[in-house]
Amino acid sequence: MSQDVTQWVAEVRSLQRQVSELQRSRDQAYASADNLRQMYEAEAQQRRRDNASYSQKIEQLQQTLADSQMPSAAPSNQLNAEINALQISPLNPNSVAQLQAQLMSASRQSQELKAQLEAEQNDHKQTRESLTAALGDAVDLLAKERLQYHPQSQIGS
Repeated sequence: MSQDVTQWVAEVRSLQRQVSELQRSRDQAYASADNLRQMYEAEAQQRRRDNASYSQKIEQLQQTLADSQMPSAAPSNQLNAEINALQISPLNPNSVAQLQAQLMSASRQSQELKAQLEAEQNDHKQTRESLTAALGDAVDLLAKERLQYHPQSQIGS
């Protein structure tokens, strides 16, 4: 009978070890599942931030397009095509590489628009300076002509 009890005790201990190993395996599986869930949530948050960023960029590009009033239609069509290419649907998940490519494209577009704006501002500045100089020359000529035709009015003033 003592041998039966010893055998039962050994069997119980063996089962306890198996239960303990299974519990550890279960805990590891839960930890792994939690880790995967956290990674998934982080990825989802990143996609939401990217989506919001791209939406904001699209709005900026559309506003720039509306404000620019470019005389030729070709740059506007190109800008519209790039805006449409940037649009991201939450139901259509893009890979990180695609999003980075779109970001690079948007960045290049932004730089091009900035360069165009700076060129336009420089042209405006030069035009303003030229017109100011021309106005100054016209005032000087008018003053000289007044002196020629009305020399006494200058003395009496």
